[in-house]
Amino acid sequence: MQTAEASMEYYVHDLNPIAFSIGDLVLPWYWLVYVAGFFFIYSYGRRLARSQNLILSKNDWIDYMVWGWLGLLLGGRLFYALVYNLEYFVSHPAEIYQLWKGGMSFHGGLLGVLLTIYILSRRKKQDFFLPMDLVASSIPFVLGFGRIANFINGELAGRVASIPWAVVFPKYYDQLPRHPSQLYQSATEGFLLFVILRWQRHRLSNSGTISCFFLIGYGSFRFVTEFFRNPDPQVGFLLGFLTMGQLLCLVMILIGFALLRFRQTYSSTSESV
Repeated sequence: MQTAEASMEYYVHDLNPIAFSIGDLVLPWYWLVYVAGFFFIYSYGRRLARSQNLILSKNDWIDYMVWGWLGLLLGGRLFYALVYNLEYFVSHPAEIYQLWKGGMSFHGGLLGVLLTIYILSRRKKQDFFLPMDLVASSIPFVLGFGRIANFINGELAGRVASIPWAVVFPKYYDQLPRHPSQLYQSATEGFLLFVILRWQRHRLSNSGTISCFFLIGYGSFRFVTEFFRNPDPQVGFLLGFLTMGQLLCLVMILIGFALLRFRQTYSSTSESV
């Protein structure tokens, strides 16, 4: 007797990862998000700065955007190579710069952005959290589309499931139906977090608060959705049940709460002096 699970027809992923091509120029959806995201963060950040009367010149914001974007690429790639796939890249060091082959870490990209903006803000003698709060307010919207691009690519799929909306990803995985965890992450750590931070945009006047909310919010949402996502095969589970992404998100959450507490204490102390 045929079971309901055996007779269920699942969507077989067959989407084209290429957004468009002109001659030899080929632009995948994933990299289109990177390019479009740069301009979105630039324009949205500028609008937020003006609406909240934050003092940040156009030239300064462009500097932060350009160097931050480079830090994102370098940090994301190097962190992925060192933390997620060190053995492979030790044997194939020339492939580290071949970004088009895939392999980026969000946490590494975040570290790259933090480092470059921190160095630049020190040189400009500006508050580090001024540009970081604007980036933190903007980036979840781009992350939402980035996860959709992951889904289009058929990568970073979820764990095996028999739910009606499960998807078969034949390109990178077996023929088993899986959670479309990329879409779960898109909806939560992407668009929902963007709405929450937009609702809290008045807190931009309290330097550092939005950045802390981002660390806590992203870390929490991703920690939960990672339970539906298949771990990286070369890493597997850590401590028996957690993924590398979840451990890194726990660090994000702890740093976010600690930094928020520090900023609140510092603000209270400054007001009482």
